[in-house]
Amino acid sequence: MIKSELDDASGDVHATWRTAQRLLHSKQKVVYNDTQCTQLVSTFCQFFVDKVRRIQDNISAALQLSARRTFAVRQHLGPELLLFEPVTVEEVQTLLSGMLSKSSPLDALPCSLLKSCAHVFAPIITRLANLSLQSGKLPARYKTVQVLLLLKKAGLDSFMPANYRPISNLSTVLKVLERLMLARLRPHLLGSSNFSELQSACRKGHSTETALLEVLDGGFTAANGKQFTVLIGVDLSAAFDTVDHWLLDRLRLRTCTDTGL
Repeated sequence: MIKSELDDASGDVHATWRTAQRLLHSKQKVVYNDTQCTQLVSTFCQFFVDKVRRIQDNISAALQLSARRTFAVRQHLGPELLLFEPVTVEEVQTLLSGMLSKSSPLDALPCSLLKSCAHVFAPIITRLANLSLQSGKLPARYKTVQVLLLLKKAGLDSFMPANYRPISNLSTVLKVLERLMLARLRPHLLGSSNFSELQSACRKGHSTETALLEVLDGGFTAANGKQFTVLIGVDLSAAFDTVDHWLLDRLRLRTCTDTGL
């Protein structure tokens, strides 16, 4: 109870301070006209497109010079994913109720309205999800996202595109569809013999903290055994952006033929 009251008081203080700063004009607000906005957006878009293309070219050139150009293929020994389980209305209602009330400019309806009227919208989203799983296609309007640019660190030059990190702001319905798909893929991936138990990225209940604990435990264990420890770290720039879409062809998934639609 005390902690909750302290958190509320702290939030009120921060809100009051932000209001005072805004009223006192302590920070001059930069306003761009339409022409400047268009030019600025084009500059950022071209920078990130060129960045990904440059990284892909460097990877391709490095592979051409490498003596080993092929990678070992590990045979999948687990069960095949032959169909997706149909989505239920109750499942969608649970997802909507657990989502944060943060709307995207791409939302036709506010997230708060979808949550408060989940009993009305859940059957519609359920049918949309089942149609998408059955056809293996995503509606075109949900392939568009809002990209926000955030400074990597405070104090960096705000006019340098390299100092920004692009963040995708998805629509609420697309978030629900993604989580429904993840709920059907995760059991299959975790049950594969090729899955590494040491993976912490993109895994529920794991994070950079669990990865760090694993590294430290291995180092301390080796030190207690009078052994040396060598750590090799690899930092991949724009790792997700440089994944070629042709890799998706390797996911030989048979779409559901009977989803009860």
